[in-house]
Amino acid sequence: MRPDYQRLASRIEGRVTLGAMMKQYTTWKIGGPADCLAEPASADDVAAILAFAKEEGVPVFVFGNGSNLLVKDGGIEGIAIRVGDRLSRRSYRRREDGSTVLTAESGLILSKMARETAKKGLRGLEWAVGIPASLGGAATMNAGAYGHCFYESLIGAEVVTCDGDIRRLGKGELTYSYRHTALMDLGAIVTEVELLLRDGDREELIGSVEKTMALRREKQPLELPSAGSVFKNPEGSHAGYLVEQTGLRGRRVGNARVSEKHGNFILNLGGASAEDVLRLIDVVRFEVKKAQGYDLEPEVRVVGRDKAPED
Repeated sequence: MRPDYQRLASRIEGRVTLGAMMKQYTTWKIGGPADCLAEPASADDVAAILAFAKEEGVPVFVFGNGSNLLVKDGGIEGIAIRVGDRLSRRSYRRREDGSTVLTAESGLILSKMARETAKKGLRGLEWAVGIPASLGGAATMNAGAYGHCFYESLIGAEVVTCDGDIRRLGKGELTYSYRHTALMDLGAIVTEVELLLRDGDREELIGSVEKTMALRREKQPLELPSAGSVFKNPEGSHAGYLVEQTGLRGRRVGNARVSEKHGNFILNLGGASAEDVLRLIDVVRFEVKKAQGYDLEPEVRVVGRDKAPED
């Protein structure tokens, strides 16, 4: 029997949509329908959604801005919880030592907060401009760039555990490393983060933000949908360099293509399927392994079900 998702809609402040196409919610613009898309407006909403899923025995998938995500063409079974713009409140609190604590809900976009804090003359996130991850996603996977990482500024996070408990965890309780944190192992959903920011020169910070964005525009293909870097950098080298040295720039499968500008980006030329991308990832891994000896590990999350064969 199909779950009564309208009953879920009556339990939360946020929004519930049936059959939402996931390609509308990922930066790759790829992905089939979710049985149910739930967009919570509070930590209590998240707890209520998890309770409903447990009652009905349906699986749950959690995502933020969809910037590091490949959803398969068959879509998402059960409930896809989107931690997005309905969780976007924030506040700033000045401390006696002259620093500032930013308390921000997890649906806010890291790149936008990098710009906002720079304009306020606050140092700590300026390196992150151009990273499209949500704050929740950044906290969960320890987003990073240019030698910096999100956990440099993290004080703690409010999370909803898989049992539906709302907890506050300090940074000391959250072990982290390159693109990995304890939150990934716990399966907890981040609903709010606290970040420590320092005073800086406003004009200098704004200049740094603009310089970083100019560098990204020069080095990265931002004109077409992508998920950012597809592969983790292996120890001793860089994934993009290895792909380029193997002669794979421009390699195409269906409507998915390795970028000519940056070898670690796979672009959606328009109407690309998840199957196109997965096949291209396999081609790249095989060719790099054969030519360079490196086994590239995908950085993007691949989720969902395969598309049912045509009748």
